[in-house]
Order: sequence, then C-alpha cells, then structure tokens
Amino acid sequence: MENTVVNDSTLINDLIQINNDRIAGYQKAKEIAKHYKIEDYNGIFNEYINQSEIFIQELKPYLEIQGETKPHDTMISGKLFRIWMEIRTAISGNDKKSLLASCEQGEDAFKKTYKEVVENEGWEITHDLLLLIEKQLAIQLDAHGYIKTLRDQA
Repeated sequence: MENTVVNDSTLINDLIQINNDRIAGYQKAKEIAKHYKIEDYNGIFNEYINQSEIFIQELKPYLEIQGETKPHDTMISGKLFRIWMEIRTAISGNDKKSLLASCEQGEDAFKKTYKEVVENEGWEITHDLLLLIEKQLAIQLDAHGYIKTLRDQA
C-alpha cells in the first residue's frame, strides 16, 4: 500500500458505515421477505451482504494505517431507511416489487456515497485507495442494476 498521502479516516469510516447500512438493509429485507413469504431473493440478498463484508475488509487496512479501528455502527440515515423500508413494504402491498424497490433505494444511497467520494478531489487519499473505491463502486453499480432489473420484472 502506498503511504505517501495520508488517508482521510472520516472518509473511510463513512464508506465502512454505508457498507454496514447495506448489510443491515439486506438483513432487514430478508426478515421482511420471510414475514410475507416472498423469500425468492434471499440468495441475492446474501450475496450483497457478503459483498459489503468483503468491501469492509478491503477498507479496514486503510484505517489501521492510522491506528484506528473500523466502526461497527451504521449511519443514522441507514437506520431510518430500514424503518422506512418496513413501512413502505407494509403499505404498498407486501409484494416482491415493493421489497425490491426498497432495496433499490438502499443501493441508491450506497451509490451516492461512493460517487461523492470518487468525484470529490478534496479528500486526502492514496491512489491505491481511490482505485479500491472505484472498483467497489463498479461492483455495486452492477448490483444496483440487477436489483433494478429484478424490480422491473416483479
């Protein structure tokens, strides 16, 4: 890892937290799916949970360089989103399309956070960290597109 530029720990913490939010969001989606007996997508939900766990593991060394540890909590907005997800699914018919639309909203928040990082030149991050963030964003954009396709097909 290149250490010529100091990595911004606030930025890395935010990325880890949005991944924690994504994990918690898909865990909530699995709970809702089980409750309404629409568990067709649990495999993909598990895949995206695992994806975010890998993203966190990839980001963690950049905090350790600074002697910090990864945050275990989620963002307030993520907690509010999961509550909204449950309410929206209950109101809009308890169906696959509603659940997937809620998941897409979560992917939108993830995408927005990552794009803000990639597009902001004010962060003090190393080139290899930027490449990692861009790689994670590209993987997530594929996931977002797949969730959107599933929603459109539901």
